[in-house]
Amino acid sequence: MKKIKILTLSLTAFIAVNLNALTLDDAVSIALKNNFEIQGKNYDYVESLENVKLNNSNNLPKLDASYGFMNTDKPNRGYESDEATASLKLSYNLFKGFKDLALKESAKYLSESSQYSLNATKQDIVLNTKTAYINYLDKQNALETYNSAYKLFQEQFEDSQNRYNQGLIAKNDLLQVQVNMSSAKQNVVKAQGDLKVAKFQLSNILGGMNLDKEPIEKLNEQTLQSSVYDENLLENRSEIQALKMNLESIKELEKSAKSGYYPKVDASVSQNKYYDELSKKIENKEDNQNIANITATWNLYNGGYDSSMTTIYKTKYLSSKSQLKKTKLDIKLQYENAKSNLEVAIDNLETSKLALLQAQENYAIVKNRFDEGISTSTDLTDANYLLTQAKQGFNRAYFDKYLAISTLDRIMEKNSY
Repeated sequence: MKKIKILTLSLTAFIAVNLNALTLDDAVSIALKNNFEIQGKNYDYVESLENVKLNNSNNLPKLDASYGFMNTDKPNRGYESDEATASLKLSYNLFKGFKDLALKESAKYLSESSQYSLNATKQDIVLNTKTAYINYLDKQNALETYNSAYKLFQEQFEDSQNRYNQGLIAKNDLLQVQVNMSSAKQNVVKAQGDLKVAKFQLSNILGGMNLDKEPIEKLNEQTLQSSVYDENLLENRSEIQALKMNLESIKELEKSAKSGYYPKVDASVSQNKYYDELSKKIENKEDNQNIANITATWNLYNGGYDSSMTTIYKTKYLSSKSQLKKTKLDIKLQYENAKSNLEVAIDNLETSKLALLQAQENYAIVKNRFDEGISTSTDLTDANYLLTQAKQGFNRAYFDKYLAISTLDRIMEKNSY
């Protein structure tokens, strides 16, 4: 048994207190309720339940009522020109080569397969919601980082402007700082656009929820709980179970195709009443006529239809069996990739924390040296770029870790709903 354990990380900077903000749990609940993909899968499941009822009806008796009226301009001797017949018939199939039973079982398996598919879709939507939510927070942090870098360049430009006016630096140095400030402003504008797109993506997965005035809560460290993943549980994935149920359904359909080789037996009882002029009793005929009938039929040859259908279902079964094997391999690969990504994300997060501390310290040192006239504008610009990259790297590493955990939760179907 292979197991990996997730360690918690205390990052209070990511905790925000806003009781009215949309939380990650809120987003997941809303997506499960309003997401259109889930609604479509749910309709498919409801349809599959009706198919079960539909096939159950084949095992129940049928009751038919009929009324016929006939007018003849030249009736034969002993018959009236106007005659009517009322009939009530109860019929029941005694044996149809096990076809009805096979179709009934096939419908049940398909319904179970549809339910597993619905569960898999819900798991996907939970992961997609978390991904969209995290992506929004990532873009939000990126905007804050670029805004911070832009403000630092503004301060540097103001300092450089004063130094230029005092004749301490060349005009070329001042222009270089201005170019860097303009570039930082472009980064802010692009980050604003990325954040807007990320909000639309989150809105779409929530069923079109308007998020324009909805504050989004930052991730709470409590969501990074330690967890254990057991590789042996991959066999329980909904996709695998859905394919297994589909295989069982195809086996039943093959049985239904073989029913053509068996005889069919039907029974019926009916009561007939005869009238003339729509409602008057015909005197020379019995008023009531009760009929009981049992019919047995056996098709000896139908052009090879039954044989072809049996072969088709056998081929479908083999194809679905291959798909099941492939799905198992794909899920195993998903697990290995997600496990590897988590291990890398954990290492990257530790490294990025050190890089951020170093970049902050470096900027503070260079800024002091710049204020004292020891370091140049280029040195300060480089320190600003380094700090911005370190912030971005730290944010990305943090969110990558959470995405890796969320992905593993989805692969092992640990998400509850």
